[in-house]
Amino acid sequence: MTLLYQNKYGAAYMLNNAPNPNCKIQLIIDTIGLFMCKEDLQNLLGIVQRSYEPCYCNDCGGKACNKIWCANPLVDICLKVNEPTLDLLEDLIKGTQFMLNIDETLDEHRLRTGE
Repeated sequence: MTLLYQNKYGAAYMLNNAPNPNCKIQLIIDTIGLFMCKEDLQNLLGIVQRSYEPCYCNDCGGKACNKIWCANPLVDICLKVNEPTLDLLEDLIKGTQFMLNIDETLDEHRLRTGE
């Protein structure tokens, strides 16, 4: 297991021997470990970013919602959040994505000499 990124809210690890070879990222939030793939991270980021918008359900009444829901075919996840927590979760996801993509980004922008 290799640490990819961490902040005050959680951490993300790349698993060497993941139970599911398609989900090699483990996102640790509080005491919960979530196995994810890159697409799951992107989906969760979208949910987090939309959570800043007002919610018009009966419970929220136009205020920002205090929880986020993330669903996939196997499990539904509900996390209780506030604005500082959302900021940290967004940072955790973006930092993890950055670390996952850093080699590709460097290769893409590498100077070509003598070719």
